[in-house]
Order: sequence, then structure tokens, then C-alpha cells
Amino acid sequence: VRSITPGADSHQDRASMFLTLSAATGHSALAKHTRLPVKTSVGRAATRSASRARHFSIRAATGQSEATHKTLRVDLTAFPNVNFFKVEAIVRPWRLDTVVHDLTAAGILGMTTSSVRGAGVQGGTRERYQGTEHGLVDLVEKSKLEIVCYKAQVNTVVRTIVSSARTGEVGDGKIFVSPVADVVRVRTGETGPAAERMADGMSDAGNILTSMDSE
Repeated sequence: VRSITPGADSHQDRASMFLTLSAATGHSALAKHTRLPVKTSVGRAATRSASRARHFSIRAATGQSEATHKTLRVDLTAFPNVNFFKVEAIVRPWRLDTVVHDLTAAGILGMTTSSVRGAGVQGGTRERYQGTEHGLVDLVEKSKLEIVCYKAQVNTVVRTIVSSARTGEVGDGKIFVSPVADVVRVRTGETGPAAERMADGMSDAGNILTSMDSE
């Protein structure tokens, strides 16, 4: 190996020597000396390009999803004679406030929330106590939202939840829709529509119950 004389060409000499050593000793030698300006610039450019492509893909996917959930419809044809349905949504805990706010703004005032733990595609982490892991399955902390509404309101409820709870990442949750035989108000003993009705709720907004399902 020739000696390196300090001067204007010393950087070129070091680069040449490092490339020669990498050819003789393998990739590890080159990896150890990856401080060449050209290598760094190329690496940074590739990283920026990949980052821009990723952000573009996320924006495209988000836009597509937003267009989809606006026309989302729940298939209720199996229950032609059922008037009430229960919508159960499992969402991320930190999205719950947003979901409740948007539902209230849409006129859905009656709902129940609870903290739950569950397992799905997202998976979770095992509980640790005194250095030992516990639990037969991995469970994730989630929030559960339950709403009983008119058949005509189901699509509005589901669309609002999807729009408010979605992040685009695995673990956004699930929504389940099931038929309800009847509703009873404990205070008055009312049943049916009179028991489900909430003052200033969606059912009071212009008496549009029969037309909402056509949206």
C-alpha cells in the first residue's frame, strides 16, 4: 500500500485506498469507511425519494378511503321487518372522543362507551409483573361504543364512525351491526320508537326517518 501525502489530492487518495481494500477484503471494509461525500449524497437522495413516494401513497390511500366511506352502506336486507339495530364499534381509545363528538354533531345522542381489551390482526403486548410475562394471549387496549338506532340511521352512524376513527393503520377497529327486537324506556315504560327517541336527536331533525335510508 502506497503512502498518502497530505495535500489537495489526499481525499482522492483515501477514497482510492478504501475501494482497493474493499475489493481485497470484502464488503465489511467498505462498510467501515462509508464517509465518502458521493456515497452520502446518493444515500440521502434515495432516502428522500423513498420518503416522498411513501407519503404520496398514504395520501392516495387516504383519499380513496374517504371517498369510499361516504357511500358506505350496510346490508340489512336479511331483516326487512326489524326497526332497530345495534351498532357496536371497537376503536382506538385516543380516537373515541373524536368519534363521540362527530356522532353528537350528526344528531346521534344516545350511546354507551366502555374500555375493553381484545385480540385481532394488530396483536398486542403481554403484561409484565416483577419481570415475568403473564397472559395466554396478547390483548390490546380498545374502546367500545354501542349505539341502538333506527334502521334508517344505521348508515349514517356507521359512516360517521368510520370517518372519525380511521387512521389507515392496522388496528383501527371493527364495527358490528345486529338487529334489536325492541327498546324500552325504564323511566316511563315506553316501548318502540317512543322509547328510542332522543330530544333534539336525529329523529327530530325534520322528521326524515323514512328518507334517510335512501342516502
